[in-house]
Amino acid sequence: MSKEAEIRGFDPVKLADLIEQRVLQGTRRKYYRFRGSRFYGGSAVGDVVGCNLRCAFCWTGRPRDDLRIGFFVHPLEAYKRLESIAKAHGYRYVRLSGGEPTIGFKHLVKLLDHFESTSDRLFILETNGILIGARREYARTLARYNRLHVRISIKACSPELFTKLTGAMPRAFEYPLNAVKHLADYGLSFHVALFAAFGSEKCWAQLIEELVELAGPDIVENIEVEPLVLYSPAKRRLKLLGLKPRFYYEPK
Repeated sequence: MSKEAEIRGFDPVKLADLIEQRVLQGTRRKYYRFRGSRFYGGSAVGDVVGCNLRCAFCWTGRPRDDLRIGFFVHPLEAYKRLESIAKAHGYRYVRLSGGEPTIGFKHLVKLLDHFESTSDRLFILETNGILIGARREYARTLARYNRLHVRISIKACSPELFTKLTGAMPRAFEYPLNAVKHLADYGLSFHVALFAAFGSEKCWAQLIEELVELAGPDIVENIEVEPLVLYSPAKRRLKLLGLKPRFYYEPK
């Protein structure tokens, strides 16, 4: 058995709890940078350390896996940094990206409190949906915030492909789908981003049908197709796994 094959099939919820012990101190959370970005027409971004998936196509690099990287930031300080970047560039949106921002949920909630009470910007939570799907109470808590929009990235259209692409156990495929149902049940603003570079059109069509059953037909109108940006490290990992994307683009 290859080294890649040996690490397939971990529990991403348990991994998230282990990572949280390293990236959360009280309500302070580890980040590796704050920046401006062109996405959503311009947004201020806080990139967090640590993720509970091991996606072969991930662009983040070392801060995903090396938890020694980064610096701890209090929710109020994170708010001030994001607000300062947004104000300087005239951005309407702020977001957390890089790693998985629902790891360290106490920090996220405190950060959202600051934006809810003192800012008119929209906070975009970019998540893989694992923890929201595993812990319905997360969705219930997030429903308190009116200036929040959740973007759930669905990495694959089947359990088998999910395991190949993310390294997580096949049954964890259901967590992002559960997250969609939880968010819909609590009336949150959200949309799904489908990472459709792998898997057949039939497979993705079946998944979309399942999403409609979970959240209603309106979910289809706002589906985002997430592009595969094929950076060199991702290209090497995919080659090792024998995975060929249906479509992608390479950065210049």
